[in-house]
Amino acid sequence: MFIYRKIILIAALLLGLNFFGVITSYASTSQPTNNNTEGTAISAEDLQRLATVIAEVKKYYYREIDDKTLFTNAISGMLSELDPHSAYLTEQDLKDLQMETTGRFGGLGIEIAPDQGAIKVISPLDDTPAYKAGVKAGDYIIQINNKFVRNMSLNEALNMMRGPKGGLVTLTIVRKNSPKPLIFNLHREMINVKTIKTKMLEPGYYYIRIAIFQEPTERDLTKAISKIKKDSGGHIKGIVLDIRNNPGGLLESAVQIADNFLDSDRLKNNDIIVYTKGQDSETQITAHASSGELLPNVPLVVIVNEGSASAAEILAGALQDHKRAVVVGTRSFGKGSVQTLIPVDKNSAIKLTTALYYTPLGRSIQAKGIEPDITVENFQIPEKKSEVEALERISESSLIDHIQNSDAQNSTENNDTTANSDDERNKAEVAIAYKDYQLYEALHILKSLNVLIHKTNN
Repeated sequence: MFIYRKIILIAALLLGLNFFGVITSYASTSQPTNNNTEGTAISAEDLQRLATVIAEVKKYYYREIDDKTLFTNAISGMLSELDPHSAYLTEQDLKDLQMETTGRFGGLGIEIAPDQGAIKVISPLDDTPAYKAGVKAGDYIIQINNKFVRNMSLNEALNMMRGPKGGLVTLTIVRKNSPKPLIFNLHREMINVKTIKTKMLEPGYYYIRIAIFQEPTERDLTKAISKIKKDSGGHIKGIVLDIRNNPGGLLESAVQIADNFLDSDRLKNNDIIVYTKGQDSETQITAHASSGELLPNVPLVVIVNEGSASAAEILAGALQDHKRAVVVGTRSFGKGSVQTLIPVDKNSAIKLTTALYYTPLGRSIQAKGIEPDITVENFQIPEKKSEVEALERISESSLIDHIQNSDAQNSTENNDTTANSDDERNKAEVAIAYKDYQLYEALHILKSLNVLIHKTNN
């Protein structure tokens, strides 16, 4: 996730000034920007080492390299060695980032991160070339356009996958339990991410899909819930919130959505949604729930998987800690770090990991993820006619010459109507089971919650 800060770094080293003389004088004239003098002042010896390396490269490298390229490479290398998510962003990188956060950008639709010399797929975005072709969370990209990605920076990999609409990109992917690498030939498209999708699973039970957290996501969710309320006549029995393969996005968006499902008046002494811990006081952030919620007393089930990351984990963790939702699925990705966008000059910035985030009960998700309350593996049920019949409900009334109920003569018509309704619901559930088993189980859990709430209130 990203936090935007209006901070201008004035270190001569990062501004890319000429290194001869300036670097040496910077060590003697620069002053610490805070009281923590240890660690903020750069020694003349260290700066001189950098100046010496740059000078030797300029003098002896087999071809001429300009100062700007050398400084850019030095900064990029410095940041990439910190962690997989810190990076130097050029003017074009900043434009690409802004397009992604607003929901329209060009490419393949894959959220990625460097991992052990390869590029790991965090998740494919819904309805994008990668999603349609079958790229999955957890896949490892080992080649892009037949070029090995080992030790390639994240920005280099992204730049190879981005480009004009229609351009061909070939990905070579290693997948768990696959005996050989998989080849995907994908054509770039303009990615218009529809962050919110809804549908009715059964009368009273609704499905809301959050694909990614961007600037319009909370607004779109509010509109979707308003429509659900209208369509249901206010009789909502439960909501399944699907954040599988949601790579995260903007922290503010996830906090706003969590707040929509939480009511501070009911949270007693802890109304925290998420808080962060970092070295600098400006990165110490605590987000609190406000009074009221969009769906009071409506049971929630949240589905997560290994592609649920960052802001998606914030949402799941907040609802889980406050016992507002039952989380089902498989363990989430485990990206519990916050990246801050810090301007360097008017054309570049650094994306720096500045804090770790924590759930309301103080859990760090970093490298651990969210453990579901109920683990439901995602497996495919082979669909055959005989198995569909096997899943249909069998009862006493199915037996030949069964004993009739004494009230049957007076309620035959009502029983037939109820039976037909039950059959329709059963067929709908069976269809969900074959298409999406995790959703099938989530719906059953949601129905159980509805029954418990109904009995408790009565």
